[in-house]
Parts: sequence; C-alpha cells; structure tokens
Amino acid sequence: MPARHAVAVVIDDAATQRIQAADADAWWLYVTEVLGHARVPFRSLTPEEAAGPPEEVAVLVFAGPPTLDPAASAGFERWVRAGGTFIVVGDPGPLSALAGVTAAGTVDDGQVTILDNAVWSSRPEVPLHAVGGVRLTAGDDVEVIAQWADDDQPAVVRRKVGAGLAVTLGVDVWQSIVRIQQGYAVEADGAPAADGTAPIDDGILKAEDGMTLSFERDRAMPPGEPELTGRFEHTYPPPSAVPMFDQPHADLWRSVFLQSLWSAAEHAGAVVPWLGYWPAGVAAIAHMSHDSDGNVDEHGQAALDAFAAADVKVTWCHVFPGGYAPEIRAAITAAGHENALHYNAMGDADLATWGWPQIRAQYAWAQAVTGTEDIVSNKNHYTRWEGWTEFYTWCERLGLQIDESRGASKQGSVGFLFGTAHVSFPIADATEGNRYYDVLNLPLHTQDLAWAGHASIRDVILDGAESVHGVAHFLFHGPHLHLRPLTREACVAVAEEARRRGMPWWTARQINTWERGRRGVTLSTEAAADGWVVRAQAEDAIPSAAVLLSLPGLDAKAEPVVQDGKGTARLVTRHGRHFVELEVDLVAGDNNWTVSLSH
Repeated sequence: MPARHAVAVVIDDAATQRIQAADADAWWLYVTEVLGHARVPFRSLTPEEAAGPPEEVAVLVFAGPPTLDPAASAGFERWVRAGGTFIVVGDPGPLSALAGVTAAGTVDDGQVTILDNAVWSSRPEVPLHAVGGVRLTAGDDVEVIAQWADDDQPAVVRRKVGAGLAVTLGVDVWQSIVRIQQGYAVEADGAPAADGTAPIDDGILKAEDGMTLSFERDRAMPPGEPELTGRFEHTYPPPSAVPMFDQPHADLWRSVFLQSLWSAAEHAGAVVPWLGYWPAGVAAIAHMSHDSDGNVDEHGQAALDAFAAADVKVTWCHVFPGGYAPEIRAAITAAGHENALHYNAMGDADLATWGWPQIRAQYAWAQAVTGTEDIVSNKNHYTRWEGWTEFYTWCERLGLQIDESRGASKQGSVGFLFGTAHVSFPIADATEGNRYYDVLNLPLHTQDLAWAGHASIRDVILDGAESVHGVAHFLFHGPHLHLRPLTREACVAVAEEARRRGMPWWTARQINTWERGRRGVTLSTEAAADGWVVRAQAEDAIPSAAVLLSLPGLDAKAEPVVQDGKGTARLVTRHGRHFVELEVDLVAGDNNWTVSLSH
C-alpha cells in the first residue's frame, strides 16, 4: 500500500523516454534530488493518477511538462476548487486555463527577480540566474510573485482557484540548479573575466572552465570594499578585494521551490515534514580541507600546528608523487585529521595525467602512504576537470563517496562559483538515463585566505552558507601556512568565527556519513485528536536528528510540546520560515511521536 503523503510528484515516464531518446536531458527528474535532500516525503503519480488525486494528497507537483487527458480535466478542476493545490514547473500546457497563465516564449539564459511578497519567507537580495524556462502571460486574477529581470514579464505566479491554489514556476528550476552546480562539459579554456580578476584561460582544464554563472552579472564586491577602478592585476596576495560570487544561486532556487511547496501546503492545511540538514539546533556547518602540495615535511608540520591552534579536524588531501616522512603522516592520523586523495592530473609527474588508470594508481598510492584502506574523500589538484561527469564514474569504481573538486582557482571566481553550499548527488546526462552518481559533491568556496583570496570574502562565504543552511568550505595549503603569517592567522580566525556563529567544523568523511545516513530516513505525519502523529522510518540510527514540521497556524508565539515519544520540541527558523523542530535520537527502524501546540 503506498504511503499516505500530502505531497505527490507527477512525472510522465513516456515523456522522459521520448526526450532521452532524442539525446536531450529530462531535467525534471532532478525534483527527486531536491526533495530527497530535504527528505520531504512524497508519493509518485502517473499523469493518469494525477487526474483524480488520492484523498490525502494536498499538493501536486508537475515537475515536467504536464499531460492531462481532456476527458479528466473537469475532475481535476473540481479537486482543485475543493481545496487541492498544484505546482507546475515550466510551461503549464493543458493546465494553462486553470493556472491563469500561458507561455509567452522560451528563455535560454536569464535572470529572475523574486518580488517582495508575503509568500516568500526568505527572499534573495539579487536577481537569480536562470537556465531555461518560459515567460508567462498572466490573467487579471493572477498574483505575480517573480518576474524576468530583462523585461519584467511574469516568471512565477499564483492563482486562487475556488478553495484551491495554482502555482506556476515559469523558470526551469531543475535545469537551473543542475547547470549552476555542475556547469557544462569542460573541453577548452573558459572565457576570463573582462576586468582581469579571473584569468581562467590559463591552458589548464579545470572546473571553472565549464562554469554557468556570469562574471559580469552574478558577482559583487564584498561589503565595505571599494569598487575596482581600471584593470586588476592578478597577483598574490591580491592588492585589493575583487568581485566574488556572493550568492548561492542554485541553493536559492531550491529554497524558492521549497517555499512554494510549503506555502501551497499551508494553503491546503496540510503538514509537510522534512529532515534538518544538520543535527538539531545546528543551522549550518563549516569544513576545512588541506592539500599537501609539494609534500614538504616542514610545510606539513606548519599545517599540523596551524590546525591545532585553530582546533579543527581537517580533510587532508594527499597528492602524488612522493609523500611526507613517516612521522608527519603518523602525526596527521594521530591528530584526528581525515586522510583523503588529492588526485593529480597536472602532468608534472609519471601517472599525473587525466584518466581512469591514473586515478586508480594514485588512489592505491594514497592508501599505501597513509595506511588508510577506506579513503572516501577526494579533491582534484588545481581543481582539474575534463568532460562533464565522467570523473564521477571513476569515483564510483574506486569507492570515493564524496568529492570536493568543484571550486575556484582564481581570485575573481571565489565564493559560490557553482551556486551552492549544500552536498548533492550529481545527475548524469541522457546517455545514462539521467541517473544519479553515487558520489556526493561538496563545493569548495575559497583557498588560502589573505593569499589566494582577499580576507574580506570570509564573512560573505559564512553568511551565504548560513543563509541557506549549508556548509562553508575553506581550503588551506601547507606552504602558505608556513610562509604567510597572515594566512595562518586567517586560518585560526575563520575557525573561531564559525564556532562563534554556532557552525561546527566537520570533515568530509563526517559530512558524507551524516548525509548518507539522513537519506535513509522517511518521514510521515497524520492528524491526531491532540495534535499530530509524526513517524520516521530510519535505515540507521541517527543521534540528535532534527525532524521539522510546518504546522497550520504556527507563529512565533507557539509552544510545541512532545506528548508521546522521546524527544524535545522547539521553534526554529529555517529558510526564513517558522518550523517546529523535534530533536530526537532516531533508532534504526520505526520511530513515533505525538506533537501538539500551545500558545
């Protein structure tokens, strides 16, 4: 018997097969990753089933082009008018009349302004970069809540239909998120920033060369720093601050969709639970990594000393060839740092080229020199990258479960270059059926503060990660910790600042274990006489999990109470919205609680 979930997602398998057969990507499949990361429970419906949604379904999400049998449209409209809500992403097609909008032309690449409206509990400060979608023509009874920045045409709208609600996201949210996070295939140097701040045309193929975000439209100066005048000379350390990717655009699109979902559920009086990204009470976390470039013992010791002073356990990425002296390697492990691979494809040594045999050999080398059999984390030396997703297939074969290669190599591309502070499973192209790779992507935000990145970027990265409840990733190199006093000071200072904000420092292995554990949790809720019954089915035990509930009538004065079951409840704000947070120790198997509100 299918689970009784308030949210249902409609995906037309026939449409998916048709578009993939034409070597095009079914971007709408990515809805399962967006909901899967949030652990929002949902059931899947065929287009035929969506024509008469099950009684318990309150929010119907048409992730791709909706198809609806004209003979069933009257029944679907009755469901909406009786209080059902639906969300359409892209061209509403046969639902246009009910949604009150029609598609008025496609958009390949643009920007969208999220308007000041009570619907949005957390509104982006800047226009969001969008890849794909349609402009909308809206009727008089339609509320426009976002518009295309170039011509002010509607991009996101709402329309009340009887007791129900229709929401149309003209933006291709799924393609936007994927393209911003994963970019395009890297086959040649990318175009550099016109102001000289990011000379990525350096003859080395790397992640930046496939970037989607724009140097011109999607960057800003760090707060309080003067605007650049004239052409910037890219030297180390930077002579001044430069524009940075200050906004996590992909995560903000995730938030736009989730806010639309929660708002629709609230309109329908439905409860939609989700699972906090981090342990209860933790809004965001921080991650520090280290690359052993050069393998100089003196540099390794300087890094050990700096990380001890910062009181941070780091993910220590070991680069081929060579390796530290045995006593340095032993000290790294003894200090509790994570041993990881720093895959080298820079052509500076035998086996240091791009390819499966080369990474396989380097992985075996790293296992040998570190004495660590189960290496699960990697970062590519110099953020090297080729193609689109071939690298993830190598990670799968090796057992590398989390990769942190996607970040900046130049001063002008630091920050949220790939638009995210969240871990996610990358999606493959149509030739592989748009499957997910079993490798988490952990974004990299900057390298070597006060040397490769201006000190002013630090708080922008922390602020951005906090705003979307993600992870802020700072990389340091031993040579700079040894030779650059300001970089060593910045390492200690960022560690202290993150802790001051309540952001704990986790290794990549910890992040990987946590995310994979929470992906094994399925939530459900149902109304009870004295509140709501909340259930969690967990594959593994998870201590201090945060089960979040968006309850009808919830406001800042509400006092949640756990009536039955072990756990505590409090009110928290996530994505700018009030939620009841249950702090619970999940056991493997069934977990149950009853929650009520008092004022």
